[in-house]
Amino acid sequence: MIEFISRAVLIGVGATALLDLWALLLQRFFKVPAPSWGLVGRWFCHMTKAKVFHNDITLARAYPFERVVGWIGHYAIG
Repeated sequence: MIEFISRAVLIGVGATALLDLWALLLQRFFKVPAPSWGLVGRWFCHMTKAKVFHNDITLARAYPFERVVGWIGHYAIG
């Protein structure tokens, strides 16, 4: 069971890193905007206050370290 979980985590982290590399290449060569993990972090932070839905997350109150929270959430879900 431990082996299964460790492989699943490794595959998830690897796939997420590959997604990030793809986003970096799209940004560099095709000028596609980078994902805003800070806004994802802001959404996660607001979820701790039971606020899930927002009309516009960019207008929601900002939290310190929301970008870090967004990156952690991105890899935790991946």
